[in-house]
Amino acid sequence: MSAAEDQVKYLTEATKKVKEHAFYCKRAIDANDLDTTLSLAADMLRELKTSLLTPRNYYELYMTVLDSLRHVEDFFTSLNAGGTPVVEIYEKVQHCANVVPRLYLLIAVGGVYIKSGEAPAKDILKDLIEMVKCVQYPTRGLFLRNYLSQTSRDKLPDTGSEYEGVGGDVKDAYEFVLQNFSEMNRLWLATLVRSPPCRKKREKERQDLKILVGTNLVRLSQLEGVDTDCYRDVILPEVLKNVVECKDTIAQGYIMDCVIQVFPDEFHLATLETFLNTCTKLKEKVNIRTILQSMMNRLSLFGEGEGRIPPDLDAFRLFNDCITKILEERSNLDLAEILRLQTSLMQFALKCYPGRLDYVNYCLGMCASVLSATKSESLDDTSIAEVEELLSIPLSSLALQVLDLQQYSELLTYLPYENRRQVATILVRSTLFSGGAMDSIEKLEKLFKAITPLIKDDEKVEEGAPKQDEADEAALAEFKEEQTLVARLVHVMKSDDTDVQFKILSMARKQFGQGGVKRIGHTLPPLVFAGLKLAHKVKKRELDAVKVQNKLAKLKEKQAKIDEERKEREAKKAADPEYESPGPLEDIVMPDESVIPKPPSTSCRKVFQFLHEIITAMAITAPNLSLKLFLQSAVAADCCKFKAIAYEFMSQAFILYEDELTDSKAQLRALVLMVGTLLSCSNFEKDDYDALITKTTQYAAKLLKKPDQCRMVTLCSHLFFVGTAEDANHYHDPKRVLECLQRALKIADGCMASSAHVHLFVEILNHYLYYFELHNPLIADKYLTGLIALINEHIDSMDHGEQRTEVEGMYRNTLRHIARKKEEEATKEKFKSIVV
Repeated sequence: MSAAEDQVKYLTEATKKVKEHAFYCKRAIDANDLDTTLSLAADMLRELKTSLLTPRNYYELYMTVLDSLRHVEDFFTSLNAGGTPVVEIYEKVQHCANVVPRLYLLIAVGGVYIKSGEAPAKDILKDLIEMVKCVQYPTRGLFLRNYLSQTSRDKLPDTGSEYEGVGGDVKDAYEFVLQNFSEMNRLWLATLVRSPPCRKKREKERQDLKILVGTNLVRLSQLEGVDTDCYRDVILPEVLKNVVECKDTIAQGYIMDCVIQVFPDEFHLATLETFLNTCTKLKEKVNIRTILQSMMNRLSLFGEGEGRIPPDLDAFRLFNDCITKILEERSNLDLAEILRLQTSLMQFALKCYPGRLDYVNYCLGMCASVLSATKSESLDDTSIAEVEELLSIPLSSLALQVLDLQQYSELLTYLPYENRRQVATILVRSTLFSGGAMDSIEKLEKLFKAITPLIKDDEKVEEGAPKQDEADEAALAEFKEEQTLVARLVHVMKSDDTDVQFKILSMARKQFGQGGVKRIGHTLPPLVFAGLKLAHKVKKRELDAVKVQNKLAKLKEKQAKIDEERKEREAKKAADPEYESPGPLEDIVMPDESVIPKPPSTSCRKVFQFLHEIITAMAITAPNLSLKLFLQSAVAADCCKFKAIAYEFMSQAFILYEDELTDSKAQLRALVLMVGTLLSCSNFEKDDYDALITKTTQYAAKLLKKPDQCRMVTLCSHLFFVGTAEDANHYHDPKRVLECLQRALKIADGCMASSAHVHLFVEILNHYLYYFELHNPLIADKYLTGLIALINEHIDSMDHGEQRTEVEGMYRNTLRHIARKKEEEATKEKFKSIVV
């Protein structure tokens, strides 16, 4: 039979006996028979004398016994309420022959004794704590004392308790708990002697028992009368004395953690130095990092922000001194553990001392000094992960401020490329989230240096490593997300000085250009839009500077006239002493030179040249996008009155259309944009504009699909008639408009084999109406009448269906519009000759 089966057997047999005795005990209680009850209760409790069960199974038996023992406690209480003195029951229990049952019953009666008030609580507690010393078997003793702790938890003479006064004071309460704690800790250590020889099994059994010891510390923390002074002078020294003297790895680690978790933050702050001094005295195998980390995390939650940590307490220094001493004494401490210690200390500084960047830099510097003796190639995966976490943590609260930390960049060099890329991604996210502006070249240089892994590939790529285009779909999605984050950085590159802004964008262009063709498709477009925005700002500065200079010139001219008038008066006075001047001449108050806006050193023309270079660089890999950006830049250049530059941008867009766009749908979309762009521009020279719109119309007439040709030629007609006929400031060529419409009709007629494109005629009719209303002299009513007759002829031959319904609906709306115009007073004369 295996050991596990033996345990099940022992526990089952013991539980069966307990329940049997408990049943008869309850019957004796119902019969109000004290002697029989005590005898049967002793038989039930005798099962706790066993040494055959493991701590976990002993606990199950213990809980079963305690469930039944509560009935005995209630019986004792009812006897006392009925007039039986508790001291009588107390003395009877002492006649029990076996030690363990007798002590359990004494504790049960002792609880009733204290509640009765027949004797001071402190005397009974002292009596009980002395009697339980006779049980020295570790498991039995621990559970017996745990029962004593549970029974007495609400009967201690604490401050404000009903048992305070005659029953004692808080001193008696904490001395009782401390004594119980010391004895339980000693018994817990004694389990080492009686535990199984297997180390893992022995440690597991000890771990199962540790909560019994920690319960005493919980009791101490719940005492209302224990204040900071009492904790500092009495309780903590006693607890820490037990910790140091026990010289056991498991016990020291567990009790120190219990102290951190159960006592208030104010107590920890008042005794921090004492606690940390004890940490340096723990056994070498104790995981000191988890203890310090736990304490720092606890105080961080309490002291997060400024003002929560007392100003006279330099907690950071205390923690740092403790860590320094530990590192000196434990020369064999694992590198990862050292990094974790510094990471925890840095987190503590960030939360409790948010303004002290020197603390953060110090922690980073300590890690750098530790790593300096270790080559980055020899770092294990755990240490690399710790360095990555160390560098990532300050980013959430400091963002761009980390770039001012001298040690931050140095630590980055210890990370492999992939880990630096992860840190760089977090840095970019933090920068975007913080909302801070990159308003100087220095900041931008530091940022780009830190996020180099996102900007360009590793120069030391391992041989045989997969290329980016061979990566899987998930890697490509991650790459796209990273480049999108980098592109968003352009929107935080802001400076009020246009010259500085241009330098910032130029630096960004230089850095992004190192990323290769796959990156610039993501990173350069935002630069173009930032450049367009800058161009408008520079143009405004230039215009403002010209206005100011003009005003200054006028002021100087007035001052010159005043000076000339003054000289004339002085001459007249010299010639005729009796000459009286008409009145005093006041000099013009000239504005201070320092406040006069100066023209920017970076001209608007230079900005557009910068944009031209960027878009040209993108043209090879992203022709569609580049064409759109050229058109957008043309609109901006036209708005800034740069006719030649706008024409150059349009020319480049046309070249891309001819050389790179082969898909018919892409050509159609591009032509729509080109027409819209040309209609948005108003400053081209007449010959240039004529050349551009003619070329656009030629492109439209060469589209692959006939319906697309028809629609685009019709749309291009608007390029030849901008505004109304009376508007002399816009381009008007009525003849070319008519030619476009007639060409569109010819193309549409070629699509009519199946009568499926009647809607093209309807669309052309609407364009005819548009120009007719704008008073285009060549668009006469006869064209409208003829086109309506043509539509009427073909619409009847269309097959019935959804397409015919759609065309008929569109056609009816057009006819209603004509009918409405015939009724309106202002237009009825013009429209009356149109035959519907």
